[in-house]
Amino acid sequence: MPDDIDAILEQLAKLTSFNRRIGVFVGGDRDFATVDMGGQRFPVRWAGVTPSIGDAVWVDSIKNGVDTNLILTAVAGPRPGFGTVATVTGDLVNVTTDYGDFMAMPFVDGAALSSGDTVGLSWPGPWCTKLSTSPDEPDVPPNPGGGGGGVQSAIFRAIDAGTTHDYRADWWQAEVWAADNNVGAWFFGTPIRDTIPAAATYDSLQIYINRTQRYGDAPYWALHGLSGKSGIPSFTGLGGWHPDGDGWQTPPFAAAMFAALKAGGSALGFGLVHGGFNKFASLTADGMSGAVKITWR
Repeated sequence: MPDDIDAILEQLAKLTSFNRRIGVFVGGDRDFATVDMGGQRFPVRWAGVTPSIGDAVWVDSIKNGVDTNLILTAVAGPRPGFGTVATVTGDLVNVTTDYGDFMAMPFVDGAALSSGDTVGLSWPGPWCTKLSTSPDEPDVPPNPGGGGGGVQSAIFRAIDAGTTHDYRADWWQAEVWAADNNVGAWFFGTPIRDTIPAAATYDSLQIYINRTQRYGDAPYWALHGLSGKSGIPSFTGLGGWHPDGDGWQTPPFAAAMFAALKAGGSALGFGLVHGGFNKFASLTADGMSGAVKITWR
């Protein structure tokens, strides 16, 4: 019997086994990548993927008998092809994509980038360059069934913004203000309503904040039904909110805002109905001011 067990174990040892591990790419040469896994550093075979140093990577471990091959197969994270410039600081830009924000990216020398520009991203590096136009979004394959719908996300940038007196439509200020005798608004047209299906369910909603002045009470946020500066907006209130900081922020009324913007009608955009003396950047100063990032199912 012991001989039979030994023979079985010997045959099992010859079988091929597979395991997938995650590690950190730390360098390499022409023949091997170098990856840290579990407190050790390993030489790993290339498989056509060149990460940036510090990237989390997937490593396939294939054992055939006594031999084990380690192969670097993928970067453990998205590598989007294009995005939108959020902010520019000297020689670096922060870029917003459908898969998250990528910070402090260099760009092609001599390129004049500003907030709202569409840029192509190059990996590894990473670095970016301004594109002549936005690439066409590919059609999302239909749900094959057998489970819940997939998660989709989109960023909607305001097409216009400003501030008007609340007793006449003069739109005298390019910034968006919450102030006595003034109301501010961001305008989006119909793309939000046209993009998000009526049956979609809420996952998340964030507003891109660039506040130039904070003073007094919280701004009172509200929805409006104007596609542009055609009059004084008729507002439907959401609530008071002092954003915690700049960049992408989640309002306390995000779910209600999603439902209203998805339906469109009297909710094509949003703005500020008084509340302290708070100011938000114009679109000229920051093309992302008031942008909305929505994720739905």
